[in-house]
Amino acid sequence: MSIDARNYHVEEKLKDGSTLTIRAIRPEDKRMLQEEFRRLSPRSVYFRFFSHRDEFSEEELKYFTEVDFVRHVALGASYNLGEGEIPVGVGRYIVPKDEEIPTTAEFAIVVADAYRGLGIGTRLFKHLVKIASSNGLSSLSALVLSENLKMLQLINHSGLPVIQTTNSAGVLEIRVDLNTA
Repeated sequence: MSIDARNYHVEEKLKDGSTLTIRAIRPEDKRMLQEEFRRLSPRSVYFRFFSHRDEFSEEELKYFTEVDFVRHVALGASYNLGEGEIPVGVGRYIVPKDEEIPTTAEFAIVVADAYRGLGIGTRLFKHLVKIASSNGLSSLSALVLSENLKMLQLINHSGLPVIQTTNSAGVLEIRVDLNTA
């Protein structure tokens, strides 16, 4: 049975006892996404996008927030403080355009620097895996810089089978098998 990713919404307790909300990204999240991006360190931006940049263009914001939840699934994570929420992470997967019958997708996760180490990336990944599996995908893949130890740790501690190779640019190509998820 397929999960309705367009209306996805869950709450989870973090290591520090606070509550994390994970929900589907919506078109009205453009400003929030831009603000969250501006809080990332240059190193975090580089690890996620393999380049340096200061902000998203209007076209990029549209692409990142106006998703179909079939071939492109995007989840946002917010840290609940009682008096409000702070956006702290985003996870997404995108099925390649050349795949007529989706079996795999490329995923990416980013967590705000100040909120690392609480399990936010792990939870975003867990929910992406859950949605991807329910949508019939058999694997998720990612390109990861070898210095991005947090992302490598997250993937390697997922409990899922992982195949890792290095491409000609020295970037790790990682494939996570979802058939055991």
